[in-house]
Amino acid sequence: MVCCRSTSAPASLRHGTVRTFSPPSGSTDAPIYLVSYDVDQKQTDEEAQELLAEEIISNGRGAHRILLDLTVGSSWIVRRMARMSPTILVPVAPDMNSVISLQTVEKFFSGVNDGDGRPLQPFYVLNQFDTSLPLHLDVREVMRRQLGDRLLPFVIRRAQSVSEALAEGMTVVDYAPDAPVAEDYLNLATWLRTVAAPATAGFRNVRWSER
Repeated sequence: MVCCRSTSAPASLRHGTVRTFSPPSGSTDAPIYLVSYDVDQKQTDEEAQELLAEEIISNGRGAHRILLDLTVGSSWIVRRMARMSPTILVPVAPDMNSVISLQTVEKFFSGVNDGDGRPLQPFYVLNQFDTSLPLHLDVREVMRRQLGDRLLPFVIRRAQSVSEALAEGMTVVDYAPDAPVAEDYLNLATWLRTVAAPATAGFRNVRWSER
């Protein structure tokens, strides 16, 4: 899998440099390649945008999937990559700001067509959800009425173990495999397999090494 991030990279990570994360010895997992791109200077440069889109596709050759982690400011990449008929997943916070901005997001994607000429219709997943908070429950119901089955039927629950796992350089599934939030991420992976080619089976409870 190739993961492409459009956010600003730290000084230790050069933009455009491919980093390889190899699975532990004995694992059947495929390696993960991570590339970070600086897109701030390409907002109005159509030639640079096209070159970057081609570079992303080139770096993704032979991979099971290409995962793009995009910010709002890099939405032009969606237009450039739309010809590949991508699956769009928008994580949203369970608050009123998300409800208010929902129509803006929907309007943007209604003007972008996929490789078959159909408007892209994003899916949504509620992130850092807390079932004990009435506001979160209300927001979920409002979004469910507006989005129907494009709001995923599960949520990513709020959990301290996510931050702890990141601090340890691990995924939360590896760090706390029995935590409820780990189940949430596995549900997300299972959903992804219904809309894209399945990835190789995972290897649990270990750190991956960067080479």
